[in-house]
Amino acid sequence: MYYVLDCFGPEDEDRAGLGEILNTELPWETGRRFAQPPVSPVLVELNPDFPGAMMPMFDSGILLFSDEMLAALDEAGVDNLDRYDTVVRDPVTGRSFSNYKAVNIIGVVACADLGESVYQAPSGSPLIDTDFDSLVIDETRAKELLMFRLAECVTAIIVHDRVRRHLEASGIPHLDFYEPQDWIG
Repeated sequence: MYYVLDCFGPEDEDRAGLGEILNTELPWETGRRFAQPPVSPVLVELNPDFPGAMMPMFDSGILLFSDEMLAALDEAGVDNLDRYDTVVRDPVTGRSFSNYKAVNIIGVVACADLGESVYQAPSGSPLIDTDFDSLVIDETRAKELLMFRLAECVTAIIVHDRVRRHLEASGIPHLDFYEPQDWIG
């Protein structure tokens, strides 16, 4: 069983939002290793219009995982993450966070069962930017991989049930796991 991973934060408080990525323009959603690594550390500013709690995961043009989340993913056996030192700055308070890494997930898998899924392909091809109203994953094509990006919609991060269970048992807060058929993205 697979799930779509996201992190929307607590319902009773605002979550911080990412702003500008200051020193890299690399494509973070291709699933391929970078020919040249980004400048270290990657500098990311929080969006001053969206103050709030820091989340264990941010996915907005760049994927950031907290060190705590990365440790839990390592324990779960996820081994396809390239990590880059990152400093997240709050331009309003001047506070900096160095407990995040910019993460490049290595692996894009075409495993959507398009015959069973409900979707629209705005580019004309059901790859990269497909809009799903209900996703069905062909688990034989996912090949028991623990974490990857969905080739049909590269913004979707797919995790195996084993990873979901470990992250939940680790107490990583505010993570959302959607059953594919319930995911809209």
